[in-house]
Amino acid sequence: MINSTSSLDERQFNFESNSLEQTCEVGSKIALMLNFPSCVYLIGDLGAGKTSLVKSIINSLGYVGDVTSPTYNLIQEYQVEQGTVYHMDLYRLEDPGELEFLGLEDLWANHSLFLIEWPEKGEGLLQPANIEIRLNKIFDSAPNHRNIVLQHI
Repeated sequence: MINSTSSLDERQFNFESNSLEQTCEVGSKIALMLNFPSCVYLIGDLGAGKTSLVKSIINSLGYVGDVTSPTYNLIQEYQVEQGTVYHMDLYRLEDPGELEFLGLEDLWANHSLFLIEWPEKGEGLLQPANIEIRLNKIFDSAPNHRNIVLQHI
C-alpha cells in the first residue's frame, strides 16, 4: 500500500513504497504534479529506484514506447503531448565539462522537462532544479521499503 502525505503549504509530498509496482504508482502520481518547463533532480543511492521512478513518470506523461536508462549516453529524449522530456543519468560522468558538448542550454525551453539522476556530478553546468525528489531505502522488515519525497524548491 502506498502512503502519502503533504505539508500544509503543499511544497513537499512524502510517499512510501514497499515494491517496484508501488514505486511506479508513485511515479504516476508525481507525473500529475509536474509542469513544463521544470528541472527535477532525483537524489538517492545506487539502487534506490530513481530510474524506475523516471520510467513511470515518462510513461504516465503519455510516452508510448520503451523508456531506457541513459547511463552510457547521458541523455535520452522523449516526446510527450506537453513537450519534450529529457532524462539524464550522470552516474558515469567523469568530468562535468563533458556536459558542455550536449548543448543543454539549447534544449531548455518552455516545453522542456528535465529529469536528472545524479545531478551532483554535473554541478555548476546544469539548469537549477525547481523540484527535488529524494529516494531513500528504509532498512526495516520490508526489503523494498522506500521513502520518496518531492520538494518544490
